[in-house]
Amino acid sequence: MKQVIIILMFICTQLANGQTILGKWNTFDEKTKTQKSQVEIYKTDGKYFAKITDLYNLPDNTKPENALCVECKGDKKNKPIIGMNVIEDLVKQGNEYKDGKITDPQNGKTYDCSVRLDPKDSDILIVKGSIGPFSRSQRWKRVH
Repeated sequence: MKQVIIILMFICTQLANGQTILGKWNTFDEKTKTQKSQVEIYKTDGKYFAKITDLYNLPDNTKPENALCVECKGDKKNKPIIGMNVIEDLVKQGNEYKDGKITDPQNGKTYDCSVRLDPKDSDILIVKGSIGPFSRSQRWKRVH
């Protein structure tokens, strides 16, 4: 009986962990579908943030640790992309996380951001960046 309870607790924990946005996610290039980066989402003071932990398929054989956000503005300008918070200040509202900002290190632009888990697959995160009525979404895949 004790073993059954332990197994059920383990299964419940795994199911609960699958329903969170916290953790590591792979991002992909929209055109080539190749892996672009790995991002870690974490929570601080009730808000959610995402920082880049690794970069892949960089142009001109650039080493990931040498990649800088040349086009960024403010305190992110010319800073290393690895370790940079690309999503900031998301707040959980129901099944969505809203009212954040996302920075694209390739062009340095910052957009309004919201994210949500795909209702059909909790290993897919739908990340939406928008400016006014214009928006674009990406699908990130959970790292196991």
